[in-house]
Amino acid sequence: MAGKILLVDDEEGIRRVLGISLSDMGYEVHTAENGETALQVFRDQRPPIVLADIKMPAMDGIDLLRKLKAEDPDTEVILITGHGDMDLAIKSLKYEATDFIIKPIEDRDLESALEKARQRIKLRQQWRSYTENLEDMVRRKTDRLTAAAEAAENAGNGRFQHLFEELPGYVAVIDGDYRITEVNKAVKFDFGVDDPGGTHCYELFRGLDEPCLSCPVARSFAEESPCQEELKFTPDGGARTCHMFAWTTPLQDEAGDVSRVMIMMTDISHLLDLKDHLASLGLMVGSVSHGIKGLLTGLDGGVYMLNSGFSHNDPEEISEGLKTVKTMSSRIKRMVLDILYYAREMKLDKQPADIAEFVRETAEVVAARARESAVELVRDVDASLENSRITIDAEQLRAAIVNILENALDACAEDREKDWHRIGFRAFAENGTLCFDISDTGPGMEAEIKENIFKLFYSSKRSQGTGIGLFITRKIVSQHNGTIEVESAPGRGTRFRIRIPYRQ
Repeated sequence: MAGKILLVDDEEGIRRVLGISLSDMGYEVHTAENGETALQVFRDQRPPIVLADIKMPAMDGIDLLRKLKAEDPDTEVILITGHGDMDLAIKSLKYEATDFIIKPIEDRDLESALEKARQRIKLRQQWRSYTENLEDMVRRKTDRLTAAAEAAENAGNGRFQHLFEELPGYVAVIDGDYRITEVNKAVKFDFGVDDPGGTHCYELFRGLDEPCLSCPVARSFAEESPCQEELKFTPDGGARTCHMFAWTTPLQDEAGDVSRVMIMMTDISHLLDLKDHLASLGLMVGSVSHGIKGLLTGLDGGVYMLNSGFSHNDPEEISEGLKTVKTMSSRIKRMVLDILYYAREMKLDKQPADIAEFVRETAEVVAARARESAVELVRDVDASLENSRITIDAEQLRAAIVNILENALDACAEDREKDWHRIGFRAFAENGTLCFDISDTGPGMEAEIKENIFKLFYSSKRSQGTGIGLFITRKIVSQHNGTIEVESAPGRGTRFRIRIPYRQ
């Protein structure tokens, strides 16, 4: 049995046909004819997967998705959409839908979406198992540490002090006034203290002026029992932020009263990063898959035009088909390169590069497409930069700038209100930086789009974009210790400005 699934659709015929298919796949199928009934069935049955139509009266699929996620964020929701509802379908991914499938529903698309949901459930179970194992490991280490500390006190000598010092993670003993009385070597090293000297724990670990609101030490004193909490710390003098899993153990004095609390902390930042990466990966798969679908559809159209042109010996149709194939192939290549860059951390290979030559070669990458689109591409290098060099990773920085230039070409191509378009690509020095200025005469952007264009998986191109390109562009610029700014307004075009530190 593949488990429970809830099928929601206002058409009885679709519920019946899809129900048979899902039953054949091994699912225990529960059905609902609208959103309200679906919520009731969901609360009764708690299916891990929900398959719902996006267009329903009263409560549509998007509203149902948001309510299901509010009740149980782990629920995998797959939405069914028609060809005319693609904007809604893309929007559903931002509300953490697992996937969407297009009517008429093919078995392979349905099975693919369900397999994705099952894989996400499996990954989440593995993550929880890993976290529980981590908590159990910390608990066991804390128990051993408690026993060692109590033995050291009872023995009245320092024979266990070395064990205390060498324990992994951060370990501290704190009194009832939140003052630190002992710390291990890791705390001394990472927080720069040889002797805590009665420093308050919230001052040393979190840089606060008063006790934390969710303090496991305070709870251990109050409840006289071990407590656990996730905390955000700033070791290295605030140079970095890390997330800690903290476990506390109360220590009793001779009278049996809790006089001190020992806290042991383990850095779980990498686990949280893994969790975020898995979530982003799921969204990326959905976004990219539909982006590729759109590109492949365009590629099919170009191939059809080529075949038709050859069969009718029509040079104009052949030329148009070839142009479409080249455009779609170029976009697929860009998408694949963006995905590869996102999937792995790219290290820069910085070498001295001639600035004027860099600008010329970068503009040449998009020159042919600009000519085909009848867009004037103007490059300009300030005279003060002639024969000047800058140390950069030319390949990576060129990819970042080409991404902006190609977006500018896309914007100009979509703007039908003007008879001509111009893209400017200028390099100049200003206030200790090398500036690359890319401007276009396209339609410009609304304020909401401008605020979100650098966010991962945000795209204003609907099914033609993945929302990875500009995110990666900013990442490459940041790796060069640079900044990127954008100015745009509807009807006034767009200007990007990249600044890289530079000394003439």
